[in-house]
Amino acid sequence: MKYRRDISSTLKLLALGLILFLGYQVWLKPTYFTPVVPPLSAIEPTPPSAPFVLHEFQEHHQWDVPPSRLVDLGSPPNQALGAVREELDRGNYTEVERRLKQQSLQSVVHASSRHYIAGLWNNLGIQQEKFGGTSLSVKAFKQSVLWDSKNSVAHLNLTQAYWELRDPAMTPQFLETVIRLAPQDPFPHLALADLLIATGQAGSAAAHIDQARPRAERDPNHHSYLQRLTAKLEAIEPVRTAMKEDARPPQPAPAPITPSPKPQATEHPVPALEPARQADTSKMASPQAPPPAPTQSDRAHFTVQFDGPPDQASWTRMRAILEYAHDELSQKLGRIPSKPIAVVLHTNHKFTGTAGSPLWADSLFDHASRTIHLPTQGALEDLALFSRIARHECVHALLFEQAKGSPAKVPRWIVEGLALQLAEDPWPDLEEAEHKASTLIPLTSLQEDWKPLVANAVPKAYLEARSATQLLVDSYGLHGIQQVIQLLQAGHSLDAAMQQKLSVSYEQFRKQWEQAMNQPNPGSL
Repeated sequence: MKYRRDISSTLKLLALGLILFLGYQVWLKPTYFTPVVPPLSAIEPTPPSAPFVLHEFQEHHQWDVPPSRLVDLGSPPNQALGAVREELDRGNYTEVERRLKQQSLQSVVHASSRHYIAGLWNNLGIQQEKFGGTSLSVKAFKQSVLWDSKNSVAHLNLTQAYWELRDPAMTPQFLETVIRLAPQDPFPHLALADLLIATGQAGSAAAHIDQARPRAERDPNHHSYLQRLTAKLEAIEPVRTAMKEDARPPQPAPAPITPSPKPQATEHPVPALEPARQADTSKMASPQAPPPAPTQSDRAHFTVQFDGPPDQASWTRMRAILEYAHDELSQKLGRIPSKPIAVVLHTNHKFTGTAGSPLWADSLFDHASRTIHLPTQGALEDLALFSRIARHECVHALLFEQAKGSPAKVPRWIVEGLALQLAEDPWPDLEEAEHKASTLIPLTSLQEDWKPLVANAVPKAYLEARSATQLLVDSYGLHGIQQVIQLLQAGHSLDAAMQQKLSVSYEQFRKQWEQAMNQPNPGSL
């Protein structure tokens, strides 16, 4: 017979423990451990929290972009531009840029469409700046200004980009245009004052600082810049006082400046210009002048002769643009020319020519004497056009120096391609031709003079030269191309020079380039 174990004592102990626990919870537990529930009347409704969205999938209005930098697009003037707007809102920036590049100033005649395209370019630049930086967005801002020359928002964005990049295109004339479009914004005044201080024009700089001060003092983004410029201005206050005293007696007319009957390319300044130059230097003082503003030592970069009546005022403005271009392009090339670049100003000729491509600029540069030729009548009415022409001639002059006076030994496509690569200026005809289907011109046909080319093939030739040199730069760097040029100067063939310095034959490179050009978008090389 089996007996079961008696567990009654165990059950009694469990029951007693349960009773003690319940009694503690009901009567003995301290109340200060229990959270106080506020009355219902004290409860305030909490606003619903925004849904969490990954950064790369956020909508554009959620990004921290100051509204003043964006253009209010409004309703699209047509369905095609509305589709581009939708792509921009979706974040398809590559597609937006591709579609906008397909538009040309010649084909879009309605002002509303032009303004809308300018706004799209501006807002695209704002978004590109987030992942590509200012060096990428500045191109979109340039296009925006090109489409709408009265768009103050785009001009301000372009000014900011120029300032961050120390771009030589940020000239006093450009800043004066921005000030006319946005007179209340302090930044263009401060940027212009910075340039004026660097060139010793303290009085004009002080006027712009005074105009910007009320708003700049309240803006933390501009306050520190205002303080730096004020300190610079105070440092040259004695010079400013001397300038005011010197300005009281009437200045002599530029009668002693007489042009050469037949201007010749020269390595030294024209003697007739020396009095004007000395008068200039007596009034110019630029302590702590930030780059890329020209300093005292930069004044030997260019010499000038006048073909026609002298125009010292135009030369002063043109020289500033050339000096900025010289500083920027010399830095890219990694060398400074050993002698000044000769400039001939044709004061009896109008500044008219083919503005859509560098062809006219190439015709103005004398490849035999390394001389820049510039017509002056109307040249400064369109500063963007003049800057493109002058910078293209300047880069040719620097490449001429690089080739040690033997540019004929360097293939034309390398020279023109490097000029486009280094200057990085937009040319309307090239941008338009980039999206047109056309037959590929053999690279071997672009080595000599391009005069035999028909007119409608010239933009294609420039595009091919740019893409070929870009492939070289991407693959071997600018230094590699410079080494090839040195061997070409020494008498080597192009194939031998590329084999020795790049370890690739000219034929191999040409096939690589043709394969790249046959891709769907060769312009993106």
